[in-house]
Formats: sequence, C-alpha cells, structure tokens
Amino acid sequence: MKHTGKTPRVAILGAGLSGICMGIQLSRAGIRSFEIFEKAERVGGTWRDNTYPGVACDIPSHLYSYSFELNPDWSRLFAPGEEIQRYCERVAAKYGLHEYLRFGCEIVAADFTDGHWTLRDTSGATHHCDVLVSAMGGLHRPHVPDFPGLESFEGVHFHSARWNHSHALAGRRVAVIGSAASAIQLVPEIAPQVEQLYVFQRTPNWITPRIDQEYSEAVRARFRRHPWRARLHRWLIYWLLEMRFPAFLQGSFMSRMSRRMCARHLEDQVRDPELRSKLTPDYPPGCKRLLISNDFYPTLQRENVELVTDPIHHFEAKGIVSADGRMRDVDTVVFATGFEPFNFHTSLTVTGSGGLTLEELWRERIYAHRTLAVPGFPNFFMLLGPNSGLGHNSVIVMVEAQVRYVLGCIHALRERRLEALVPRADATLAFDAKLHGDMERTIWQGNCHSWYQDDQGRVYTLWPGTTLRYMWEMRRPKLDEYEELSG
Repeated sequence: MKHTGKTPRVAILGAGLSGICMGIQLSRAGIRSFEIFEKAERVGGTWRDNTYPGVACDIPSHLYSYSFELNPDWSRLFAPGEEIQRYCERVAAKYGLHEYLRFGCEIVAADFTDGHWTLRDTSGATHHCDVLVSAMGGLHRPHVPDFPGLESFEGVHFHSARWNHSHALAGRRVAVIGSAASAIQLVPEIAPQVEQLYVFQRTPNWITPRIDQEYSEAVRARFRRHPWRARLHRWLIYWLLEMRFPAFLQGSFMSRMSRRMCARHLEDQVRDPELRSKLTPDYPPGCKRLLISNDFYPTLQRENVELVTDPIHHFEAKGIVSADGRMRDVDTVVFATGFEPFNFHTSLTVTGSGGLTLEELWRERIYAHRTLAVPGFPNFFMLLGPNSGLGHNSVIVMVEAQVRYVLGCIHALRERRLEALVPRADATLAFDAKLHGDMERTIWQGNCHSWYQDDQGRVYTLWPGTTLRYMWEMRRPKLDEYEELSG
C-alpha cells in the first residue's frame, strides 16, 4: 500500500454534529471514499438521544450551527433540542450524506495492522479503512452512580439522556438525582405535573440569567433575504462569547464580576437565606460548568418541590434514604447525573500499531497531540478529543477547526504519497506540557473538583485558551510533528 498516492479510505464513527461536519467537508473536498458508521437509526448524536422535557442548547443557535450552513430560521436565541435535531437531519440530507451512512452499525473494535485499520461491528462483520476518525465525542456514555440498593427499587428509573416517554409523570412522586445542566432544564418542566418532586443536589452550581428571545418572522425573513445579516449576527454572538474567556482566569477582574452577577441572580430569585445558602457554591463561577436559567430557582420554591442536600445513603423498594436517615417515598427516579468523559474505549477497543490499546495508553492519564491524535495510533483522529471542550464558546468552532486539520492530514497522505501519519511522542509531550502549563492559570485548575478533571485533579477535557488561539494553532498540520509509518 505504500507510496500509491491513492485517496485514502476514511471511516467516521458517529453521525452527530462532528461526524456530519467531517463527512460534508470530505465530500466538498472531492473525497468520497468514506463511510459514516452510526449505531442508531438516525443522525443527531446528542440531540437525537436527549429528548427530556425542556432540553435546549445553552449556546446561541446561530453559533451552535455550521459556519458554512447558516440557518436563518432558528426560532429562538437558544434553540430547543428537537429544532437542533431537525437541523442535523436537514443538513445531512442536503449534502447527500445518506449514501455514506451505515445506520444500525456499531463498531466495537478497531485494529491497525498491515498499514490500515480493520473495524469489527457488533454483528462480527469487518470493514477496512486507511484513516479512522472518531466522532463519538467526549460525552458519550450516560453516568449512573452505583447507589446501594438501587436494584431493590420497585419504581421506574432512567437517565435523562434515555428519557422514558412511555412513563407519564402526572401525579407521581419523583426524585431527580443531580442539579446541573440537564436538571435545571427538566426540573421546571416537570414540577407542575408531579405530586411531589425531590431534587437531590450533591454540590450547588453557579447559575446566570438566561437572556433568551424569540426570533420574529420578520427577523427570520430578513436573515433569509440577506444572508450577510445572519452571518453578521453569528459573528456578533461569537465575539460576545469569546470576550468572556478572561472570566475563566484565576483572580481576573472578569472572574470577580462573574461571581457578583451570579450571586445577584441568586439573591434576586431566592429570598430565603437558608435555601440561598444551600444553593451558594464555595468555588468561583466556571470552575464547574456555568449554567443559565431563569426558572430553576423559582421552581425549587414551589410547595411540591424540595431541595435535598443530604447525600443519598441507599435506595429501598419504595424510595430513597438520605444520610440523615430520612426516607422519601418516590415511584420515579430520574438520573440527571451527566456522562463519563472520554470513555468510548469501554465500548470500542482501539488497538494501535504496537498492539497497545487506547484504554491501556490512557490508564494513567488521558491526553492527545493537538487534542485529536495519539502516538502509536497511525491515521487516527478524534473530533472533540481530550482538551478540546470549552467553557466560554461554541464547540462547533472547535469541530470545524479540527475537521480542517484532519483534512489537511488526509491531503498530506495523498499528495506526499504517505502510508500513514502518526504524532511523534516528543512533539505530543511538548504540546501536552505547554497545554497544562497554560491550564494552571485557569479557574478549572483551581480548588474545586469537577468532571473536567481526572482523579489526580488534572484537567483533560477543556482547552485552556481562546478559540482564536486554537483556530490559529490548528490552521494546518505541522508535519514535522509527525512521522511516517514505514511499511
């Protein structure tokens, strides 16, 4: 296979926003030797899976969409989930991706041998490619804590990302475990329906006002007639969010202002000092994910809602017992407990050229070269890989930069007649050292513990700089950071 100069065969794992973007840009570049493997029967990823009441994006719609495929018809500044799902489906259809999509095909193993990748799906069938792109994202598998006695619970329980729509909540006694991003959206939606709602909070979160608005038909019509208006609107949103980055630096003026704004929002909406104390974090805003909501605090003050801050001790057949010994009778439990970051290797075994698996490589720490490639794993790239998440802007900006970078690597393989590109270990270590040196100045490396960090407190999920810097650094592959795999 070496030095053929042929267009590489590309396999993309996942048909969410990242996988769709990769497929579209390959097609636009004239590279049509690719397949997109999707375990479900529809595109959409996160927005296909998350259908809980009130689900919506917390990034403005016009920025949470591709720069090359503007949508003038977003209904609101913060679009509801089903609208983003429709956008995914429409864009995939517009760019003709369905001839490349392999629905109902879950890849469970990928091995690099004899100069190419061999993939195996759940049926045992094999597929082959030269370049493997994981578009499975960093938040892929729902996390449900291993609570004692859960197996004895006689009611219905499910994760917010696997919402049970056949189970009506009207008149029920419900517990929501968790009080972060998903919970603050679904709790206000279900509270008016249920008889009693218990919200179990492990740690409080900083919440800012949700400054939402509906786009009128007149505004949408102007965006349709004059696309430059929609593009200008998108750029305005981008710069407003990008300018927030200093708020995530330790001791900065904007960090102090952010805290004052969050504290004022809490004080304005929660008059009871005892409840307000329970809802006040002891860490700076942004150290954990900064949330937006106008109705979560008011919902907690409804007569049929109770905020529980005592830890869960165990489950029983009819309910939940907290650490203070109190039993709360419930018939439905919703786990709004987030996801397990970068755990796709638990359902997908990726084996590099030396026989080492990605899980083994990441056993001590999770890292990647330029957030998307790994030494020992030739022609393997991860969209939204380690340290490419954001606290202040849209990950779509990051995805598009990564897709351009991967395309640059594929062009290099073809034009330079290379068999494979694999990042050099020394270049990867240098990148990782610089990245975590920069991370030290951020509040994410502060004194709070969050899912951004591993067990040693090392932040392996977020990018420690601006998106402008990321786009500049990822504008093209630096091939001297890679080596060619000899055949």
